[in-house]
Amino acid sequence: MTTVTDPFTPGSVVAASLTAAAVDAFDPVLRRMLAGTQVFIKQPDGRWRPRGCQLGLAQCFAFEDLEAPVQRATA
Repeated sequence: MTTVTDPFTPGSVVAASLTAAAVDAFDPVLRRMLAGTQVFIKQPDGRWRPRGCQLGLAQCFAFEDLEAPVQRATA
């Protein structure tokens, strides 16, 4: 079992892609839109939300759902 540590503070903005398992949870049309790199912002509760929610996504993701997050800036 691998323990993942989230080093980011709330308000951090990262560029990352979703893991295949997270993308597969969406319908085929959204899968194509979510397969590439997205920008996420860390919420106060520790989850990650797509920045701007351009696609109308109310869903938040756990740090484990993000692949290779790279910090961009703070919000």
